[in-house]
Amino acid sequence: MMDTMVQEEAAQVVAGQVKHRKVYYVSGFDPRGAAYYHRLYREESAKQAVHHGGVVTVSARARLAEHVSAWNVDGEWGGHAVSTHYQFLHWDDLVRRHWEPSLARLVVSSLASYGRYIVCGAFGRLSKSFRGPFYSALYPLMYLLLLLMLAVGCGVGVKAMLGAAGASAWVVRAGGMAAGAALFGGGMALANRLAVFWLLQIYRFVQGWGEREPEDVIARIDALADWVRQDLDNSPCDEALVVGHSVGSIVAVSLAARLAQVLTPAQRRRVTLVTLGQCIPLLSLIPSAKGFRRDLQRLADARDLQWLDMNARADSLCFSQANPLDISGIAGAKVARPVAQVVRPFRMFSQQEFLRIKRSKQRLHFQYLMASALPNEYDYFRLTAGPRRVQPF
Repeated sequence: MMDTMVQEEAAQVVAGQVKHRKVYYVSGFDPRGAAYYHRLYREESAKQAVHHGGVVTVSARARLAEHVSAWNVDGEWGGHAVSTHYQFLHWDDLVRRHWEPSLARLVVSSLASYGRYIVCGAFGRLSKSFRGPFYSALYPLMYLLLLLMLAVGCGVGVKAMLGAAGASAWVVRAGGMAAGAALFGGGMALANRLAVFWLLQIYRFVQGWGEREPEDVIARIDALADWVRQDLDNSPCDEALVVGHSVGSIVAVSLAARLAQVLTPAQRRRVTLVTLGQCIPLLSLIPSAKGFRRDLQRLADARDLQWLDMNARADSLCFSQANPLDISGIAGAKVARPVAQVVRPFRMFSQQEFLRIKRSKQRLHFQYLMASALPNEYDYFRLTAGPRRVQPF
């Protein structure tokens, strides 16, 4: 009886069908934890259901271990039932630890980080080869510089107007300072909405990682790799996805590199690393990031562990038109690793709606995890809860 069940499960895998799947999700450099991503998955999967012809039901969230939260996703696809155990691998507590709460200190330390990017040559590589990420890196600095110039100009202009009107000296000074401060304060509030400070937090953290590996993050990756190995040993599945979004793709790469060393060949063949909106070169281009490039080399060598890299050219925060292995000095394209897949968000919405979404770098960068208004070949919820194994479309 047991032999028959094993043979049936093997036949399903060969046919590409999935009945039991595990997803190990790694979020980006985001202080929001499992509660936010659970709610996002539940709400967006319900919106996407009108397009993919399936029914996806998301359970309540539970804590499995100190650094793992999870929820079940049950999919019904034309009579084919799929059960997905979606696990959120926590490193949000470490993000909060590395997050600089003081805006003044953030700006000062970020300027130092940018300086080190320039000195080590990584910024020069960005400027020559990757215009989207390069301009996105400049964006926070240009915004703050422009805001400061406008605030000073506003203050000077108001002082001139009050002086021409015959106001007393102290009124002229106070009025100019108040006007400049008001404009600067409003601009800072807008900067928060436009993800200016979020981007500074990211560049500051990744540059620091490249200069010196964060011991707490490396220890967490080791612990999570051990968890995933034990979880796959204790409850096998037809398919396991290690999904990393944004800066989480860097963490997911190091996690998958460790799994490539500890999983059995049969287990590795059922595991796929999925990187969404990846910014891997932000770290790998830093000369001192030798440990991370070793992880990339391990993934390049682990041919039986599939790697699917999915990025949108419209997303200027990711490296969508370059092989992350080749960029890092590791042969990737010659061995077809990773498999690159272009995501086209401009086909997910009407032109007017897409232009509105595109105005927010952060919103567009999160589209990988969200529903589309129009049917599209990219469907995160069919990817993670659908009836078939991950395949490039």
